[in-house]
Amino acid sequence: MPAAPPLTCRLNALPPTTVRFTLTNPSSAPVWVLRWNTPLEERWKGTIFTVTSGKKEISYQGPMTKRGDPGREEYVEIPAGGSVSGEADLSQVYEMKKPGKYVVKVTGDLADVAMDNAEVPRGRDRFAGARVECAVIVDLSGHS
Repeated sequence: MPAAPPLTCRLNALPPTTVRFTLTNPSSAPVWVLRWNTPLEERWKGTIFTVTSGKKEISYQGPMTKRGDPGREEYVEIPAGGSVSGEADLSQVYEMKKPGKYVVKVTGDLADVAMDNAEVPRGRDRFAGARVECAVIVDLSGHS
């Protein structure tokens, strides 16, 4: 199986505590990304983010789900040269009530990335995860 193309990632702040997560496919062919644990998932269940305030990491307090194999609808197609975005209000799953600076970084991997439409969905034992590097670190101010 060929390696997945490098996807680019960007985070944008939508104050006070929401981020827009965007994945871009710079390649000349479409790719399919499993939405799990990202803001691309309709009901966000897990996280690829690390959130800190000062030097303290804020624990993720949202739902965690044991999952079986994904269905086709749990993948999103990113066309050649295209992008997909999702938004997440981090205050729903992280304690962000104290005013101050919160730093959000993408530190987890995408669970599965496929270059062939016929490959998805696929069983968990065949996942090809991919690391994404976000060039932007988001500073949020939290709720006052």
